Amino acid sequence: MKDFKRTDRIASLLQQALSETLIRKVRDPRIQKAMVTGVKVTADMGLARVYVRTLDPDRSADDLLEGFRACEGFFKREIGKHVHLLRIPRLEFFYDELPDQAAAVEALLDKMRREE
Repeated sequence: MKDFKRTDRIASLLQQALSETLIRKVRDPRIQKAMVTGVKVTADMGLARVYVRTLDPDRSADDLLEGFRACEGFFKREIGKHVHLLRIPRLEFFYDELPDQAAAVEALLDKMRREE
């Protein structure tokens, strides 16, 4: 029995290729201080949902996503050079809000602890 589904392995390869490209080759100032936090690939491998965050507190999520969307073709070409797939999935970029949500939950828990 396989431990991981093929889509999980492909998602991991895509995340690695995107991260390396982001660090080494991207020159767009909107996405230079950003990171890829996760990739989810659909079962038919036609779509990859890419979750990103900015490391720059002054950069808005909308500006970051606009930069990533503008570079989609560039990212697909770079992925094609590093990940050997018959077809590179279409990339959709989303702002990863999970850390913000986790911080909000943690703040609520702290508030509840102090009130007890």
